[in-house]
Amino acid sequence: MLGQPLKENAIAIVVNQDFARYAKTLINSINKNWVNHPPILLFLTPDVDRELEDFFSLLPKVTPKRFNPQEFEYRELLVDKNEKFESKSFNDAGFFIVNFWSNLFSEYNNILVLDADMLVLKDLSALMEDDSFLGISAANERILPVFSFNRPLLKKSFGLANAYFKALTMGIFLPPFASMNSGVLRIGPKDRTPDKYRALLKILKEFRASTASDQEIIYLWMQKFNKPLSFDFRMNFQARFFNAIENNDIPIRFRRKIIEASQDVHILHFNGAKPDNPDFLHHPWTKDRHDLVALFNSYS
Repeated sequence: MLGQPLKENAIAIVVNQDFARYAKTLINSINKNWVNHPPILLFLTPDVDRELEDFFSLLPKVTPKRFNPQEFEYRELLVDKNEKFESKSFNDAGFFIVNFWSNLFSEYNNILVLDADMLVLKDLSALMEDDSFLGISAANERILPVFSFNRPLLKKSFGLANAYFKALTMGIFLPPFASMNSGVLRIGPKDRTPDKYRALLKILKEFRASTASDQEIIYLWMQKFNKPLSFDFRMNFQARFFNAIENNDIPIRFRRKIIEASQDVHILHFNGAKPDNPDFLHHPWTKDRHDLVALFNSYS
């Protein structure tokens, strides 16, 4: 509306104790490579050390916010009668993300949600100029990528058919070879409405028995509201892509875009073994990638 001040953007990061150390590295990379970045909202689960919280509170433009998971509606949809998560795939750091669709953050324009196990390597100001929803392809080759079931083949097939039928009854069509990695999300004010938030919670409730993670819930929501997947892999370049390029192991439908993105990586995502873990250099995705370990350590 004319005369109203423009709302500022924000970066949001959610961590538990295990991932808090990666938030330090991510924030260091943001401060170095995106000098005029928006304020950082850092949400901490109750298990994060007070010492770490104090450290974060001293960083410029960072506001640590320790949250009580039991105060949020999403959690009631994921726990059993004993207040335990029904699935090992569920956790407070992962599913707190649904709150960014709610009216809790109405004072902000675009919210850029980042996984903690990332490095920001370029200025992302241009990314924040667009208020459309951004969710980037996971670039995998699975025909039915959305649901995971640890069951015998017959029961798994039945479960998949049931889940896809349920999606159709909710007006959600799931195309093959399509999946999203939720490490980078841009959520604009047009998508933070009561109707779209309630729709997200309804999907969470309906699919909690079959979903593997928060990103599948978000992808279902994207399909319901016709949000296209982005293939701008510069903005969520998975560390596994480097070896995959060298080994010619990139699915053909993504190969050209991933190779092009490798020359101009804006956000690097360590969404597998972490570079501070000895397994990183032995894992097939990142085998012998001493260069990535050195890069990570330069921001630690």
